Amino acid sequence: HTMNVQGGVMDMEMCEDSSRNKLVVSAGRKVSFFDLTSFKLVKDVDVAISFNEEGGTSLHPDGSKFVTGGSDLWVRVYDYATGECLETNKGHHGPIRCVRYAPGGASYATGSEDGTIRLWKS
Repeated sequence: HTMNVQGGVMDMEMCEDSSRNKLVVSAGRKVSFFDLTSFKLVKDVDVAISFNEEGGTSLHPDGSKFVTGGSDLWVRVYDYATGECLETNKGHHGPIRCVRYAPGGASYATGSEDGTIRLWKS
């Protein structure tokens, strides 16, 4: 199966469980969510950063929100249903290379070019 997005793919996360069952793709200035059963695009969300050079996205285990990070040093949490930015956090001194929710969703981790890993409460 082939899925297409606008821009180069910077990061992907497969969420294969009953509440999510999605492929989350960070590309260009969007986060795209694909259904893993039909392989069809469920939704695109425009975000405040570009994934052209670095960054990523992680979907909360309950599917209600997602977190992004990238070259502007900010970590943003978005509402999945509306695409609204719920919170913005800063703590790295270099671009954010990766973000992932913990399996239970109580926290998430970010890793930066500055050599630090930060843990954040959800």
